[in-house]
Amino acid sequence: MPGYACARFGGKGACPEDLHAPQSREGRALLALGHSLFHQRRIGAGGYAGLDMPACLALLAAQGLPDHIAILLLPFWEAGLLEAAARQREDARE
Repeated sequence: MPGYACARFGGKGACPEDLHAPQSREGRALLALGHSLFHQRRIGAGGYAGLDMPACLALLAAQGLPDHIAILLLPFWEAGLLEAAARQREDARE
């Protein structure tokens, strides 16, 4: 894949997933539930619009993650997903 330095994709550098892997128990729980959270997205006329926060909080609570931690981390998770979606839209236009 062009543009990737990650060894996982044929480059020689470290993979961002490894470099930026969460260190806390709560962060690792969010990462493990990433696919479940991604499916709790809101879609608008322009595409991906964000996460359904109540559904995400319910999923995380069911996994035993305290609400006060999930409430702090979910906005950053959502921001990252929105940024990735915007990049995909830009790449598709090129």
